[in-house]
Amino acid sequence: MVKKILRKITSYVGSLPTFNYYIMSLTILISFIGVMVIFSASSNLTIKYNTGPFHYVLRHAMFSVGGVILMLVASIIDFRFYKRWYAWIYILALFLLGAALWAGPFRVFYNGYAKRGIRLIGFSFMPSDVYKIASIIFLASFLTKRARYAGEFFRGFIITLIVLSPSIMIFMQPDLSTFLVVVITLGIMYLVGGFQKKFWLPVIGLMILGVLVFYFFGKGYQMNRIRAYLDPEKYAQSISWHIIHSLYAVSRGGLFGVGYGKSVLKYGYLADEVNSDMIFAVIAEEFGFVGSLAFILLVFALFILIIREAMKAKDLYPKLVLVGIGTLYFFQSFINIGVAINAIPNTGITLPFVSYGGTSVLIYFVMMGIVLNISRYNNMNKIEKKVSFNKKTR
Repeated sequence: MVKKILRKITSYVGSLPTFNYYIMSLTILISFIGVMVIFSASSNLTIKYNTGPFHYVLRHAMFSVGGVILMLVASIIDFRFYKRWYAWIYILALFLLGAALWAGPFRVFYNGYAKRGIRLIGFSFMPSDVYKIASIIFLASFLTKRARYAGEFFRGFIITLIVLSPSIMIFMQPDLSTFLVVVITLGIMYLVGGFQKKFWLPVIGLMILGVLVFYFFGKGYQMNRIRAYLDPEKYAQSISWHIIHSLYAVSRGGLFGVGYGKSVLKYGYLADEVNSDMIFAVIAEEFGFVGSLAFILLVFALFILIIREAMKAKDLYPKLVLVGIGTLYFFQSFINIGVAINAIPNTGITLPFVSYGGTSVLIYFVMMGIVLNISRYNNMNKIEKKVSFNKKTR
């Protein structure tokens, strides 16, 4: 029985067109770099919490290997499956976001205030990571089915409210960085989806209102992050501690870095964020400007490959899904890198595939699996065109 099932699965997978191996290879390479950097960056944390030298790297490696398996599984699931179930996927994501806010016994508090996680059966995960992919699938499906309303102001505005309003739950956690990344991603998808510029007046108005609300009613720690960004030296011994030492780490790396495992700033200066929010500072210190630039080019190359697949897509739905995933990956990566060099205020967002954390790693691998599946169908369309052309020329 098992042999028969395995034979059928093998036969099905073998019948599929090949996917984009460059995307898969880059994803695995960036993930491998993440495992290496986690091993180095978490050395101080293993001493601080007496967890054993391999605690963090083994957990991260386990999630990365599990992620690769999920990516391969997602690469053989027809991407149109998500379109059929988009509403239920979105409802599940909203339910999990609500549970992080209001389901008392299951909530996980970060730094004593942020209600961003849920704990079940001894495991904690971040609903906002699930919401990222759910919102992309939802908006891609929604815009595809409602494309005929693209020129109608009222209906277009209602669609905008329906899609953006649940993101407020992320803001309430509070998780401003994820909120901004999701809103930017959905905004780019709107542009690609063909919705007219007139819809952006109310959307921009809502965003300005959101900024004003944040300014007047923002949490104290959020305002401190703005102050630390604007004048890091003034608050070097308090709220700018992470930023100042992140900049020290980057400058200490010089051109070629101090060498793998030889970072000094990871020993307490970057606190517990050394293997998550501030991990790029460790990359810069150990591998220098050349290593940092090489890593940034890998990130950019993966983004470009995803967008190229989006340009190949014949239909609007796969095009929007690819644009959403590519935009999300690009902005989240460069916001994390921007924080490390104080180009933008500290947002508390992770570096995809590299930062320590199970949910983010697994979800991003699933997203790359969806990208690979769409690339299969792009290749199939290419083969069909060649066959059709050959028939015509005979």
